[in-house]
Amino acid sequence: MSKALTSTRTLDRDRFVNINYLHTPFYIIRPSFKLGHYKAMSLDISLEKDHGIFSDKPSVAEVELMENVELRHQFSVWSLGSLCLCLMATWEALSTVVATALTNGGAPCLFYNYIITFLATIAVACSLGEIASMYPTAGGQYHWVALLSPSRSSKAASWFTGWISCGGQIVLSASAAFAAALQLQALITLNNPDSYIPKRWQGMLVYWVVLAYSLALNLWGSKLLPLTNMASGVIHIVAFLTIVVVLGIMAPKHDASYVFTEHSNTSGWSNDGVSWLVGLLSTVYPFLGYDSATHLAEEMAHPARDVPIAMVGSVIVNGIMGLGYCVILLFSIGDLDQLLLSPTGFPFMQLFLNVTKSKAGASILSLTVTFIAMAANAAGLTSTSRTAWAFARDGAIPFSGYLAHVDKRYAVPTRMIVCISVIQMLLGFLYLGSSTAFNAVLSMAILGIYASYILPIIYMTLYGRKSGSHRPGPFTLGTIGGMVINVIAIAWLAFAMVFSAFPNSQPVTSVNMNYCVVVMGGWLVLGGLYYWWSGRKQYNGPAIVVLEKVS
Repeated sequence: MSKALTSTRTLDRDRFVNINYLHTPFYIIRPSFKLGHYKAMSLDISLEKDHGIFSDKPSVAEVELMENVELRHQFSVWSLGSLCLCLMATWEALSTVVATALTNGGAPCLFYNYIITFLATIAVACSLGEIASMYPTAGGQYHWVALLSPSRSSKAASWFTGWISCGGQIVLSASAAFAAALQLQALITLNNPDSYIPKRWQGMLVYWVVLAYSLALNLWGSKLLPLTNMASGVIHIVAFLTIVVVLGIMAPKHDASYVFTEHSNTSGWSNDGVSWLVGLLSTVYPFLGYDSATHLAEEMAHPARDVPIAMVGSVIVNGIMGLGYCVILLFSIGDLDQLLLSPTGFPFMQLFLNVTKSKAGASILSLTVTFIAMAANAAGLTSTSRTAWAFARDGAIPFSGYLAHVDKRYAVPTRMIVCISVIQMLLGFLYLGSSTAFNAVLSMAILGIYASYILPIIYMTLYGRKSGSHRPGPFTLGTIGGMVINVIAIAWLAFAMVFSAFPNSQPVTSVNMNYCVVVMGGWLVLGGLYYWWSGRKQYNGPAIVVLEKVS
């Protein structure tokens, strides 16, 4: 294209969506946004001639003259899949939350809930993957809602979806850093049980060190991210095989009835069914974060094809590994009461010590879990910063113009990366003041992430499957199959969100209360006030419509 198209014609929203039928990839950029933040793509001149579609976007050459900065296309499907594997960290996360299921229903509660969660998560991942294949953008869920929802509500619906998504991702990645910090403290306790007494301020400092590592990697080591993700993925798999072999060979075993049939309820809930369902928390948390693939879509060469593969593939691979680990863990767990009373605070560390009868051996095995928690935080910062950056790029948050900046040297949104890290570090002061308050904030992870999953799937089910409204991407579930899988995904997400809000045990006290609804409500109120005061004036929906050519 030799020159910029200068018409300021407004495109109605229906025409916006139907452009997907044209076999040409392009961006449409509203003139109210600065082009310096956007990636250049081609706009076929035939769109103007044949279809009357105009854009204010300059030519590629003109954009380059304006020093346009784009994100580096450095992620392959393998490095992106490894990022998803480590961010989910399914078998590692299962190690840290296993106690909830075992006290709410015993070993069968963990085993059967895990299978249910695994299968349901595949349905959710397939549903999101299909939408990501149609519209592969860093914004992900909020962008999809903007394109799939009715025009009268798309602006508000997409803004609140983005707000929820950002909040859920911030606390999810912070929870990984916090787990790593507490585990590092626990390792000191493991090796010095009589001389070391963990202090809360020490835990906060270690938490900050983990966050600082992730910050440094995402800033100065950004070019190494694909390599570090691949390395972490290899460690994730090798550590799994090592621990399974050690437990399988060295640990005394329970019989099959203990694992598959012996129900026990020590949670205080009088109703065994409710107690069992509350134990879902132990199997939902290890399956969070696979949407990270879509938030790296603008850093891939073929996102419409590769993002769904990374999302669904990581769920299946992690799910199979987690199932194997769940079975061997339950057979090898030994005396649960003794594990729960471990001075480390982590039953899996005490189990490793009991099995290996060696502090060094238990420390090495435990360090693999801790390392992946650190890798999960680093991957979470990568994903969360891209989501929030895309949201800022669309003028949706305070100081959007400043935070949407992409560093020319590193080709990453450095200001947003620092912003997310600072927010997570500030959460550490909550832990210093009250561990209950800090855990209350982290409890929003499941509710926030699942809410951001269910909204685009609902809109896809209600509106996205209407004939002629949206062109499928390379990954498609079909009309009937897609509808069935979407309904299963919606039912599961709604069900899990309800029971994730229940307290783990009875009687309820200020310490064991589940505050996720309170925190989520506060986050929505804060967002609602900002949206009413300023956001609705600044945000007009996603500034870029990205449509990748589908061959």
